[in-house]
Amino acid sequence: MPRRYSMAKRAPATERTRRRIEAALIRLLGSRPYNGLTIVEIAAEAAVSPRTVQRHYRTKDDILAACSLFPGHVVGGEWDEQPAPRLAADDVRRLVRTAFSIYQKHGAETWAAYMRSVDVPELRETLLAGLRVREALIDEVLARWPDAWARPPAAAKRLLLALTSFPAWRGFTDFERYGPAEAAAEVSDILCRLLLQPSS
Repeated sequence: MPRRYSMAKRAPATERTRRRIEAALIRLLGSRPYNGLTIVEIAAEAAVSPRTVQRHYRTKDDILAACSLFPGHVVGGEWDEQPAPRLAADDVRRLVRTAFSIYQKHGAETWAAYMRSVDVPELRETLLAGLRVREALIDEVLARWPDAWARPPAAAKRLLLALTSFPAWRGFTDFERYGPAEAAAEVSDILCRLLLQPSS
């Protein structure tokens, strides 16, 4: 009896494969010039066959173009997995957990983007795309609770951007100062104390 094929079941697997390929290119760009990379090397880094890469992307440039969307896909998926907020403090914690979870899962890609974005224009766009996605989430959180903030929105946004950044995560988690969950809890507490009205 033939196996039944379900597009609905196949879609998440397809998306996971695409993210692996994109992440592989980002990691490789952390140490190698774009022009020197091949589909075969990207496939090996992603632990898939070259044919799989070509089934999802016609060219290496298509993978690169998708890399600018990589942060949005990753952040959106992680954000949706967090519990819905009931208070502004819950939303701050959700924001920090989302950012820190992404850095934990995609540390190699994030490190490559941060460390090489000045020298590698292809990574600069990925880094900027990640910043834009994080800014959009912060704007959403600030707008959802207009009366909760003890600081003006622009100042609150700057603090939220700074303390949900990859360097902040590295500062808390390097040398096992904090575990990932402890780091997220500590930063969330700091942000809530600095930004929220006492009743929020």
